Parts: sequence; structure tokens; C-alpha cells
Amino acid sequence: MTAVPANHHDQAVFRLGTAVYAALAALAAVFYLERMAMLDMSFQTFHILRTGSLQIQSERFGAACTQVFPWLAQAAGLPLKGVLIAYSLGHVLYYFVIFTLIVRVMGQWKWGLVLLLLSTMMTTHTFYWLSEMPQGLAFLVLVMAWLHLKGNLAAICWWEYPFLAFAIVTAFYFHPMVLYAAMFCCLFFGLEKSHVCGRRALYALILGLFLLTAFVKYKVLKLDWYDAMSLERAGAFSEQWPHWFDIQSNRDFLRWCLRDYYLIPLAVLLNTGFYLRRRIWWKVLLVFLTPAAYVLLVNVPFYHGDNQFYLENLYLPLAIFSAVPLVFDVLPVLFPARFLTIIAILLAIRIAHIFLAHQSWTERLHWEQSFLTETARAHDRKLILSEQQVPMDKLIFSWGTSTEFLILSSLDGPDGARCILVDENPARFDSLRSRRELFLGEFRNYLFDEIPRRYFNLRDTSAYVNYRE
Repeated sequence: MTAVPANHHDQAVFRLGTAVYAALAALAAVFYLERMAMLDMSFQTFHILRTGSLQIQSERFGAACTQVFPWLAQAAGLPLKGVLIAYSLGHVLYYFVIFTLIVRVMGQWKWGLVLLLLSTMMTTHTFYWLSEMPQGLAFLVLVMAWLHLKGNLAAICWWEYPFLAFAIVTAFYFHPMVLYAAMFCCLFFGLEKSHVCGRRALYALILGLFLLTAFVKYKVLKLDWYDAMSLERAGAFSEQWPHWFDIQSNRDFLRWCLRDYYLIPLAVLLNTGFYLRRRIWWKVLLVFLTPAAYVLLVNVPFYHGDNQFYLENLYLPLAIFSAVPLVFDVLPVLFPARFLTIIAILLAIRIAHIFLAHQSWTERLHWEQSFLTETARAHDRKLILSEQQVPMDKLIFSWGTSTEFLILSSLDGPDGARCILVDENPARFDSLRSRRELFLGEFRNYLFDEIPRRYFNLRDTSAYVNYRE
């Protein structure tokens, strides 16, 4: 069979990727409130608008890559709806920019396919609940594509090393568990037999830099409270042994694989069978044991089970473990003529799946909107609710409700802004109820003068009252 020119692959993959990210952008625009007016995103949006600056949390400074979009929108004077749409679309644009750099600038179309699979292969609820993990994994794919372009250690100029080191630190600081995806990629390409001198040294250096960054963060620097809490969960490995496999989180994961993450076990089995048939034993171990070990790494600390959207976020490196061998080895050999067609079909299936996953998030949004409508003409409009008064199966968490209700009530204009809070222990606000110009929040309270009237013109100076159904 005649080899297809590389530039033809570049063009085909770029067209495919453009279509994929256009579809995801359309979903991000349609469901912008499901994505932005909830939990972390509502909290971050509120503080970006309040301070006029980026809001980096838990030292994950890579989040600036997406936070810059609402920051620019508010700096340009866009209304609240424009800021929210800019933030929602910005998350998709971030991936498309990386994709364009990989395929158009670097010519690494296979890494472009890995990025497309990363954006869709497991993504279900993490399309609506946004975090730094997928952003960090996408940035890692960009770094790996650049390394593939260089090919060996000697090809890296002396002045490029500081940029490379900064890129590795940035990838790690998006989310610490990006480390495991980096380790997999370095082993997958670094252990391969190659006639290229210095290739193994290149990946050994990258792996070493990632491990050094992790050592400095966890053993040298003072840990952020969130990372310290995550480390405490590691005690579950000793507590749960020898019952690592008989835990609720494993049962949940298997159920979610059947319903949502079906491509992951299929890809792992296909990759494993491919390398078994060719007797490449080290790759058999790598592509089978790495996903299995990683699932335990996530599940044992959460042995009691947890919300799917949160654990899905932690599972996302599984998409890297599956996509890299699939794209670089398996599909090009098994289906050389229909390689891109198969991936295009898989991407279309997953985009449809992402669309269908909106239902629970839309139901959550509709309940909050309905509550605002029902209480719009009530005598008391500054309300505190207990979790027992709301459908927590829809809300999931109550800590973000103050900023969620504030944003939703202000969409039609800043004068509609309202103060409503749901909390597990409303009594802790008893001493603050009479503070008539105070916006109550889960972690901190704000004077009305601290909140930008351009977006939230809080004018209700009545006292907070308990909601009575």
C-alpha cells in the first residue's frame, strides 16, 4: 500500500479536529449556564468580577489559560451573560489552540488525535463540571508533541531548556496527577528500541524533571491545605488492605464503565491483545497494568465512593493511557486504510454522549431558576435555607449556592441581584442576619460595597430570614 503523505494526514486531522471543537463549542454555548453558574465556576467568576484579576487556587497557576477569557470579557465591559459565555467558550478555545499548535505548527498529527480523544473519550460530566485536570493533560500533550518533534536530546538548544523546565512545572501544577500521565508517556516512548541516538535520554530527562517537581512540591515547599487534605487520604491504602478490590468505588467505576466510559476498557483490551500477539511483553505490562494500578490509586482513597463528576475528573489520565498506544501503534497497523474514519466515528459517538449527559446538570439549573422565580415577589427576598429544604440529589453540594443564585438572578440586569444561601448548618449565620449590607458566602462574607455594582447591584437592605415553604 502506498504511504499517505504526512501533510495529507495533517490536513485531514486538522479538519476533523476543527469539526470536533466546533461541536464542543456549540455545546459550551448552549449549556453555558450549566457549566458556569455552578460550584467552582460560579465561585471563580464571582471573584474575577469582584477583584478584576485572575483567581488561582491551590497554586494551580495553569488555570490562568482559561481564566483569562472572563477576565478579558469583564475588562472589555461585556455584560454578565457575555462574561459567562466567554468563560465557557474559552475552555474549548484553549484546547483548540493547543490542537492547532500541535497539528499545524508542529506537524504532529498523531498527538493531535490523542488530544481529540482526551477531550472526548472519557469526558461525560467533566464537560459540565470544569477543573484544571483536563487542562493540564492537554498541556502535557502539547509538551509531548514538542518532544516528539525534537526526537532526541541533542536537538534541544541550550536556550530551550529553561522553557522546557517551565513547561514541565506548569503541566504538573495544573494538577499533580498529571504526573502519572507524564510517566506513562515517558516510559512508552523512552523504552522503545530506537535508532535515534539520545531518544531514551530525552524521555529520561523529562521523567526526571517531573519527579523532581513533585519532590519539591511535596517534600520541600509548604503544602496548600487542599493538597495536604489529598495526601491524608493516602492513609486508606494501609487501612483498607487487603480489601483494595472489594470497595464501593471499584463497583461504581465498573458500573460507570458500562454506562459512560465504555471506550476505555475496550481500548485497554485492544491494546493489550495487540501487544500480546506481537510478544512485546513490556508494552503488554505497561498498557494493562498502568490503567489498573491507576484506578486503584484513585479508588482506594475514595473507597466509600464519591460523586461521579469528581472521580471522573481524577480518572481522566486513563484517556492518555488508552489513546497513546491506540493512535501510535494499534489502529495504524490493524486498520491502515480506515484509521482516521474509525477515530472520527468514535469522536462522533462521544460528542453525542456528552450532549446527552447535560440532563442532570440542566435539572440542577432549572431547580435554581424555578426557586428564584417562585420567590421573586415574596416579602422576604434575602433567604437562608437548610440542606433539608432543597433537593440535594440535584444540588449535590450547597457551598456554591450563594454565588450561583447571585449570578442567575443578575443575568437580566444587575438590579435583579439577590442574596440566597443554602447551608448544612444555617445557624452559624445567626449573628450575621441583621447585617443588612452583607453578602453571605460559604467561606467569607462581603460588604455590598466590595461587590461590583456593574454586575451585581445589591440594594436589598432587609435582614436575612429563614426560608419558609
